[in-house]
Amino acid sequence: MRYWSILLYIILSFISQVTIAQYYNTGQDPASLKWMQIKTGRFTVIFPGEFASGGIDFARSLDESYSKLVSIYPEKKFKIPVVIHNHTVHPNGYVAWAPRRMEIYPTPEQNTIPLDPVKQLTLHELTHVFQMTSLKKGISDIASVILGEQFTGIMAALLPLWFFEGQAVFAETVLTESGRGRSPSFQKQLKAIAVEKGKMYKYDKIINGSYRDYVPDHYQTGYQMVTWAIIEHDPAIWNKVINFTATQPFTINPVNISLSRYAGLKKKTLFNETFDTLKTLWTDEISENNTKNYKTLNPGKKKDYINYYSPVFAGADSILAIKTSLSAPAEFVLVNPETKTEKKIHVPGQIYPYFITYSNNLMVWVESQSDHRWENRKYSVIKSKNIKSGRTKRLTRKSRYMAASISPDGNRIAAIENTAGNINKLVFLDADNGSVIKTVPAPDNMHLQRPQWSENGEKISVIFLTEDGEGISSYSVKDNKWEFPVKAGIEDLQASFLRNDSLFYISSLSGTDNIFLSTPDKTTFKLTESKFGVIDLSLKGNTLLFSDYSSSGNNISSAPLAGKIILSTDNRDSSSYLINRVELSKEPGEVNSGSTYIPEPYRKWKHLFRFHSWMPFYVDLEEIKADPSAIRPGATIMTQNHLSTLVSSVGYEYSAEEKHVFHSRVTWMGWLPVIESRLDYGNNPVISKTQDDADPSVVQPRLRFINTVSLPLTFSSGKFSEYIRPSISSDYRNDLIFMKDENYYDSDQTILSGRIFFSNVFRNALRDIYPKWGQVIDLNYLFAPFDRNIYGTSLTIKTTFYFPGFLRDNGIRIRYEKEKQDPSRFFYGNRVLHPRGYKDIISLELDFMSVDYVLPIAYPDFNISSFFYLKRIRTGLFYDYAVGTDNTYYVHDGTGQRPVQTNRFRENFESYGFELLADFHILRIPYMISGGVQTAWKTITEKPAVMLLFNINLYGMSIGRR
Repeated sequence: MRYWSILLYIILSFISQVTIAQYYNTGQDPASLKWMQIKTGRFTVIFPGEFASGGIDFARSLDESYSKLVSIYPEKKFKIPVVIHNHTVHPNGYVAWAPRRMEIYPTPEQNTIPLDPVKQLTLHELTHVFQMTSLKKGISDIASVILGEQFTGIMAALLPLWFFEGQAVFAETVLTESGRGRSPSFQKQLKAIAVEKGKMYKYDKIINGSYRDYVPDHYQTGYQMVTWAIIEHDPAIWNKVINFTATQPFTINPVNISLSRYAGLKKKTLFNETFDTLKTLWTDEISENNTKNYKTLNPGKKKDYINYYSPVFAGADSILAIKTSLSAPAEFVLVNPETKTEKKIHVPGQIYPYFITYSNNLMVWVESQSDHRWENRKYSVIKSKNIKSGRTKRLTRKSRYMAASISPDGNRIAAIENTAGNINKLVFLDADNGSVIKTVPAPDNMHLQRPQWSENGEKISVIFLTEDGEGISSYSVKDNKWEFPVKAGIEDLQASFLRNDSLFYISSLSGTDNIFLSTPDKTTFKLTESKFGVIDLSLKGNTLLFSDYSSSGNNISSAPLAGKIILSTDNRDSSSYLINRVELSKEPGEVNSGSTYIPEPYRKWKHLFRFHSWMPFYVDLEEIKADPSAIRPGATIMTQNHLSTLVSSVGYEYSAEEKHVFHSRVTWMGWLPVIESRLDYGNNPVISKTQDDADPSVVQPRLRFINTVSLPLTFSSGKFSEYIRPSISSDYRNDLIFMKDENYYDSDQTILSGRIFFSNVFRNALRDIYPKWGQVIDLNYLFAPFDRNIYGTSLTIKTTFYFPGFLRDNGIRIRYEKEKQDPSRFFYGNRVLHPRGYKDIISLELDFMSVDYVLPIAYPDFNISSFFYLKRIRTGLFYDYAVGTDNTYYVHDGTGQRPVQTNRFRENFESYGFELLADFHILRIPYMISGGVQTAWKTITEKPAVMLLFNINLYGMSIGRR
């Protein structure tokens, strides 16, 4: 019976967490922004006023994308808000359904495909809207009346993420001349696994991920599976799958059932069929193209997956590069190609793109930085490091430089700037202090990417992107003149370099990303024959330096310029690109703009509340995270506005005390401080008295009113990320406390608290259990100024320090915590915990110290059918020690918790033991579970205390471009 209880708890956890995961809040934009809107027949496009022309472009593109998508989907009627956040520096987009909206982050990226980013974003994200809208029919439509928009989100959990993203990539590809499905870089990772490892990873490993090996994401896998099913089985198969899921969700696994009914296969069968075919196509393609293995210059990787990006020559015998792995964040390394050794020289902050340049001991790159308060405002700053002196500089502040390149003489930097109003520029800066020397507008405001100085420092070459695709342009510093050696087209371009009017560049022209040479007489030659694709070109003398992809990641490789140069051929129509076999059964529909796209003011105060979901029962969204069974009879209504500045809920509960209880919670995040209020009214008040005391003559329903004002601030200026959150709170309740000396019941208590939480944490890697380095300080002070005769004061400080372990992926955590209470009649209860294995003790003073050592044991990547997938087994050893003064022991009985003993002296508490945990997935649901046991001994002769540990890694339920 106990095991069934555990299984029921897990099932309830999934149901509740999938529900909660929909209430997705990515953050807020600066409060000072003035917002505009454009209303079309289907979309309300909301954007800051400075982005007016961009808002019009998105409104038009959304209508155009709708007209194209009706060739894939049945035409749908819907209205959806589209919120544009133009103060970020990385492109993204997502669709969420509780509340229903599309959110767009429009900044053009630096490693894009040859497709207009507005068109790609609108096609991709609007595909998700069609998918979600298609789920609202039959039983799902009826249930949406009962539960609101959240039920459609719950239904979406029945469909695998690879389907959502795979079909969106399919749509952006089949409805344009580009799209990721036509990009060799998009499929090279799967291609390398299938060809070099001899077979694709198992289906469960692909969809659940791995700590042992790199696993391509569900965008790549899903696109291939979705496309193959359309080609080989039924062009309308996925509409049938969605329709069956919507109308018969009670079948538990509707995707498998519908695939079996309409195509005679299951998800796993489709996966195997797709990649067995692709493996054959890819292997034949590599054989036919006579690909080469290039000399590898970096150290051996053993069995690890390691990438080297942007290799550049640094002196006679060294190469600078960016290194990434599963065990460490991105870092700069200095590689000696002769000895195959490397030295770590710097760990940057959030670096994007993975692009560095070097000259005269100085390396330059771009880092992303968060705004201190507003999550939807980020900056991109230029940094430099002198590898001889070791000095690192931040050259710009609060800037939007997307990529940067240092001149051959080391004096100037050429950078790409994109303003919040989407104005693109080429900017020249002083390499010593970052001051702007010159600003050059981009021709026709085309998107600029990857600036690179020519060998003689007279020109800058850039990749550019327009509606016609990608091309290469060059800017003459002396003549102030733009030239266009490679016109815009559908080939994917990744890098460029000019030498003596000869242009070296990386292109997908041959069907794989390779290095090409265009001579002054416009003759084009192919210089490499890579198996899976190269990136990041640099040149020194007659040696080409680049990163060449393999199943173990990018290798630093080189090739001589001398020798036979192969004339390029065009293999874009290769059969290994499944999209080349697809023909649409319907033509795109007519574009129905519905308006002339005239922006009008968007008044924030008119849109404070947007009710989106409700429940015919009461649930506290915070409580249910810890206890999925915490559901009561009643009703709940939830609201979140378009800009995610106001989130609130209102609920009615028929409580366990058989009382009618009202609940409300409001969180306002639109100003610099965050204001939270919670009110609960209706239960019985807490009555504190002894058995000999008289009962209160009047008992009012319990009222509890909690208010908190906080200021969450983030500081990320490098490899560490700092967070500080000062807050003040008031907690009022009308509990009844018998004052024996005065012979009356006190009926109102207010407890005030002040808190400062601070953390400084090193950037995480995938395999990290603890941060490699980190410090956390949590200072809390409680007092009751109006009830000093009842409560006293409590001061708590909690500190945590993280250190690397003795082996890779091991971690150490050291905690020191201290609490001191000065009570009047009642304790507050301890915020500092006693050592593991102790419970039901409250101490007047408590000093606590703990040491934990954690390490992975194995990365099994083991599955039992579709039920269970084991990713990692890990363990931790711990020792806890505490000293408590005036310790009161409690027991639980039918009347609640009561004290049984108080020791008016100092006592020592200690325990030691271990935790054994597994990280796993159940039923192929994307949320990872961590579960296991904790065993704590107080002494070696006592029986240990055993506790079950359980946690779900919940990161939000949204579907989006990244």
